[in-house]
Amino acid sequence: MAENNKPLIATGQGYLLPDSEIWIDPLEPVRTAVISHAHGDHAVPGHAKVYCTKNTARLLRARFRQFAGLVITPEYNETFEVDGVPFMFIPAGHMLGSAQVIWDRNGKRHNYTGDFKRQQDPTCEAFQVIKSDVLITETTFAQKGKEHPPAGESILVLGNNKNINYVIGAYSLGKAQRLTHLINQLLPEMKVMVHPKISRYHKIYEESGFSLGEWSVYHRQIFKKATGCVYIIPPSVLQSYMPGTNFLRGMASGWDRLQAGMDIVLPISDHADWNELLLTIAESEAKEVYTIHGESEAIIEHYKNSPIKISEL
Repeated sequence: MAENNKPLIATGQGYLLPDSEIWIDPLEPVRTAVISHAHGDHAVPGHAKVYCTKNTARLLRARFRQFAGLVITPEYNETFEVDGVPFMFIPAGHMLGSAQVIWDRNGKRHNYTGDFKRQQDPTCEAFQVIKSDVLITETTFAQKGKEHPPAGESILVLGNNKNINYVIGAYSLGKAQRLTHLINQLLPEMKVMVHPKISRYHKIYEESGFSLGEWSVYHRQIFKKATGCVYIIPPSVLQSYMPGTNFLRGMASGWDRLQAGMDIVLPISDHADWNELLLTIAESEAKEVYTIHGESEAIIEHYKNSPIKISEL
């Protein structure tokens, strides 16, 4: 597929709709930004005008004092215009407020998935299938055979030893809230504590109508004296926790390399795995597919004899 026929122009600054000033997930301040979700590799402050979901806006306001001059927050499945181009947000299932970005242009429907997951997760809006002519999909875990076990099964490892505490690394926004809910749902006898940097996001989730269950901000003396506590901390903080006698360490991540050196394995991911990527491509019915945010070799090879045209953006 020729470069000038691609639906987005990929730059180090983000993704630009050709012949427009509309950017999707730009990484530098721009005039008009359409933002898929509130993670830092997709959302930065300083834009003149931002389109995002209401819950993404809530999270971005907590992260940045002034993240945009004008913030417009359409509902999911509501058509809205950006410089004359009709857009729509569809739930992506990645985290609170995350969206697939849909737009119609040149007689084709386009879907930029952003980051997405298809596993069940009551702490965010569930992934929604939508048919499109052009699919632009993340490929974070596009390794053939890569499969994420159900998160509910993975979290049960914390129940194997209830006479000790756990220190678990998890992304502050999205993963930490999912873990808190899973522990409360499946291991209600355990006490969840969270790092202060995480607690502010917990509050936003709950204010947005997504219950996480019981939790408290970390208290050092309680953690030292009790057992059956799970302390959830940002990954950068986990590095300062050396193996201890009264706790086991873990990292909640789909990346195998991040499990190395941990005391327990927690392969919990908020991205689609190999089979979910294939399912998403099939259900979209798109004949034109572009890959972003990950490795593409395996999935391009998989479709080499298919009528679906697939390439890197």
